[in-house]
Amino acid sequence: MNKKVIGSLLLITMMTASCMNQKKANVEVIPITNSATIISDSLRFCEATYWNGESLYISNFGGKELDPLNKAGKGYIMEFNSRKPSILVPADGRLNAPKGMCVVNDYLFVADVNAVVVFNLKDINKSQKINFSAKDYYVNDLSVNGKYLYITVTNTGNIYKLDISAPDKIENQTPKLFANVPGANGIVATDSIIYVASCPMDGNTVAANVIYTINNFDHPVVKKLFNRMSQYDGLALSEDGKSLYFTTWVNGNVGKINLKDNKTEMLTLPLQLAGPADMTLHKGKLYIPDLPNSRVLVY
Repeated sequence: MNKKVIGSLLLITMMTASCMNQKKANVEVIPITNSATIISDSLRFCEATYWNGESLYISNFGGKELDPLNKAGKGYIMEFNSRKPSILVPADGRLNAPKGMCVVNDYLFVADVNAVVVFNLKDINKSQKINFSAKDYYVNDLSVNGKYLYITVTNTGNIYKLDISAPDKIENQTPKLFANVPGANGIVATDSIIYVASCPMDGNTVAANVIYTINNFDHPVVKKLFNRMSQYDGLALSEDGKSLYFTTWVNGNVGKINLKDNKTEMLTLPLQLAGPADMTLHKGKLYIPDLPNSRVLVY
């Protein structure tokens, strides 16, 4: 077993222990009044959710063990449409441990180990692969704004941008370094600002592990949104743009930030999550992958 795989397994163990041992944050609690549902059918170590039209996509590592850096080629993507599951991208070797996703002009972009893989949704058998340098192996999340795709790499903290104006000819492009955020994980890009979540690779939370903003896309300016450190993973912006939702591996929590005053509130979840990952928000409901438990909480 190589060092990267050993390191990833240690990371999962340490992060789970951290969730169990750290005290709950001293923040206000929001009661959840609407009913929650669970999606678990055909899922195996699901890391990310993404809505495309009326379809929910869920990326899965597959395999027998939870390993976010495996290269076994067993990764796959499920599609849920009208609550009926089907396989969108099969475990045919093109995906290893797929994470964040986004769709641009009928092309599905997927963050994977050391790469971004692009699938033609009109013919899923057609795909392209954008390889990253060996040092940027923990490619994690994606977000698009205009003609650019923004890509986080957690182990280096690098954030890259890729011109996706011609997605059918993307394979020949080289991602350009855009900015750096320690432990860059979840990302949300808007027309004027980018939000980036920070998560420690070794499971030890430090002051740098907060949520960041990036302004001035021509000359990126990176700032801390606040100083509340945690092990942040997924981000989702509310439909009105006034609130930013986040997941954290500390206590398996999900929270909400009021972007007007940066006040943080934690949601009262209907069940305990072991590892809430890269969620999405659709029609007022959050779709939160519980990675170690191979399920998605919807509420």
